[in-house]
Amino acid sequence: MFTYLCIDKTMRDMEQSKKTANLQSVVFALIYGATYLPATLLLKHRTFSLPVSVIIAMVPIITFAIFIFKLIKAFSVMDEVQQRVQLEAVVIGFSLTAMLIMFLFLLSLCNISNPAWFGYAHLVGYCWLFYFIGWFVSRKKYGA
Repeated sequence: MFTYLCIDKTMRDMEQSKKTANLQSVVFALIYGATYLPATLLLKHRTFSLPVSVIIAMVPIITFAIFIFKLIKAFSVMDEVQQRVQLEAVVIGFSLTAMLIMFLFLLSLCNISNPAWFGYAHLVGYCWLFYFIGWFVSRKKYGA
């Protein structure tokens, strides 16, 4: 009976740590988004001194680094199927991003590219779009 109670408590603790890790990664993803968009708008539409501009540019980088740290911690408590889904989503997203960058580079050699459509700021959005495409494909594949 005592063994059963210990196992049950351990299982509840593991479930709680999964929920906490996932919630923290979502919260820090939202914090990253909440710092990236204003920083982009501020730096694009306002003029600041160089040190202030660098500080504004660093804030979303720091929040993104914290988000990645929390996301990696969340991976450690995921089951194998969830880890596979995430890994495959990252691989698909990275591959599509690499293909887009290669294509844009080749177009720029032909003087065809349009930076208004595919500038650095847009690549961040495309990276996220490609990750979520990979995530949906992988979830459908594994039924997760």
